Amino acid sequence: MIHIDFQAGTHGNYLEFVCNVIAGVQVGNELPFDSMGAAHNKSYKSDKIFYSDHYSYTPKSFLYNKIVSIQFDVKDLLQIQQISLLRAGNDNYDNDKLEVDTFNKLNNRSHRWMLDNIIDSFFYNQIQQSYNAVKDPTWPAVTNLSDFKKLPSWIQDECRTQHNLILLEISPESPNCPRHVLREFFQIGFENPMKMGFMSRQLELKYNDSYHVYVFPFKCFYNSEQFLLEIKKLAKWAKLSYTCEDKITKMHKEFLNRQVYKNSKRKCDDLIPQLTKENNIKLPKLDLLEEAYINAKLGWNYFK
Repeated sequence: MIHIDFQAGTHGNYLEFVCNVIAGVQVGNELPFDSMGAAHNKSYKSDKIFYSDHYSYTPKSFLYNKIVSIQFDVKDLLQIQQISLLRAGNDNYDNDKLEVDTFNKLNNRSHRWMLDNIIDSFFYNQIQQSYNAVKDPTWPAVTNLSDFKKLPSWIQDECRTQHNLILLEISPESPNCPRHVLREFFQIGFENPMKMGFMSRQLELKYNDSYHVYVFPFKCFYNSEQFLLEIKKLAKWAKLSYTCEDKITKMHKEFLNRQVYKNSKRKCDDLIPQLTKENNIKLPKLDLLEEAYINAKLGWNYFK
């Protein structure tokens, strides 16, 4: 028995299905893909050999000493972030509409860490800081939005009408988050990739010396030749006879056909040199994360 350890959005379910096919496990469906292209429809008619889950990122523990660990580098972060919002938990979140109902979209096992970071970075102290910037010495102190709402109405009115005080809130009662806040949040992550949630969690990843670990590179999922080569190496490591290459090749072609973000990074990287030279170029359709990525690479806010 072998574990596949992965972060949300890094295709762990798909790799599980491929590996079980190689291992000769009888499958219920020839293809495991759902309507979003995720391999969440995988099913088996015989006992699995490979089991995938977020083992290192949840309270679950390893029962076996062989682990396939899907890992990535900073060049993969744009696609991982996009896929995570679309696929994790079958949420099907379009990141280009993340400003709508943000709190409820991110308030789940897969994305709560992201929501907490947004709140800590943009909402937790902003009320106190914004209020203190316009506060009369005689006014009461506040530390959060609840305190502000308890102030006399005339103080609240003066803050809003005379000082143009805008207080941001994200909560179950006020679930939307301004797009510019989200763009800046992700831009900061792309500017500091080693501190970005996905990367920082991977840097903390450690396996006991008693485990036999095979590191499977995320980037090879988007290159058929590299993927098939890596699968052969994995099969050899797992001591499996790899006799179904044609089947895996066809399956991976179907996988790539369903990856809506497979060309996203290339599109952005091709666009950046043009933006540094020209101001009035016709932009292709870009989503929120692509805008944040481009801003980070430019070093200034083209998208505001």
